[in-house]
Amino acid sequence: MPVERIREAIKCGLTEFGENRVQEVEEKFAMTDMEANEAIDNGKVARSNITLHLIGNLQRNKARQAVELFDCIQSVDRVGLVHVLDKSYVGSPGRQKLHIFMQVNLTGEESKSGVSPANLPKLADSVMASNNVQGVGLMTIARFGADERELRHTFATLRSLLDDLRHSHSADWTELSMGMSDDYEVAIEEGATIIRLGRALFGARNTSTTEAIC
Repeated sequence: MPVERIREAIKCGLTEFGENRVQEVEEKFAMTDMEANEAIDNGKVARSNITLHLIGNLQRNKARQAVELFDCIQSVDRVGLVHVLDKSYVGSPGRQKLHIFMQVNLTGEESKSGVSPANLPKLADSVMASNNVQGVGLMTIARFGADERELRHTFATLRSLLDDLRHSHSADWTELSMGMSDDYEVAIEEGATIIRLGRALFGARNTSTTEAIC
């Protein structure tokens, strides 16, 4: 969504936003220390009082940029990426660690990113061992067009995986990011704590990929 639509959403009280691509944030959002008027003059969205989530696949060569731009990365799916994020992140007052979600691929679709359930414990090990990365929960994307029965199975499985990790890793992970515009109601019923809404709030989108995190 363009800058103007994002500003309208902020005026309506939205404070959490997600983008799929690092370059989208670079183009549309000001750095945290830019004053609101300066951001407007430069055609960007001021970062004051909003939180940015990366919800798209992150390549290792974009990791350093990502930790500078985003407050939370929801698409961590491999051990190597955890290591790069850990080395790249420098804490700042009020944000001592980089919050991340481990993305799990529960549909088996090659087009979707995400760690397999079998490899999730190993990924969790790397998160627990890091110095600057803090795991907060799990994220998944359900299969597009799935019926309610399949959706419930997908979301319930993610909830079960989080429960297992909290016991096996003694981790204080509580968040389940699951559910989008077509399936968020089922996701909430199955325990979602965070939903990712694009069309439901903004209408049809173009090639830009802004979503509101609720």
